[in-house]
Amino acid sequence: MNYTALPSIKGQITIPVPIRTKYNIGKDTPVIIEDLGKGVITVKVMKMIDHKDIEYYENAKKVGLKFKNGIDPEIIAKAIKQIDG
Repeated sequence: MNYTALPSIKGQITIPVPIRTKYNIGKDTPVIIEDLGKGVITVKVMKMIDHKDIEYYENAKKVGLKFKNGIDPEIIAKAIKQIDG
């Protein structure tokens, strides 16, 4: 799919509705914008984790989160660091 968008006065670019719908992008969805050079810019959507995929646990020794469906907590930590800079 190719779309054309003109930047607003603030320099913002509107992401077309079909793309926002396909990737479930909302106003609070974190994205990473990378300049690859030669006029190529990529927008990476950081997927949010459904609360059903995380299980909280607590016992006498520790408190923690258990990720279902093979979610690796290390990947989440790296994504947060990448967003925060």
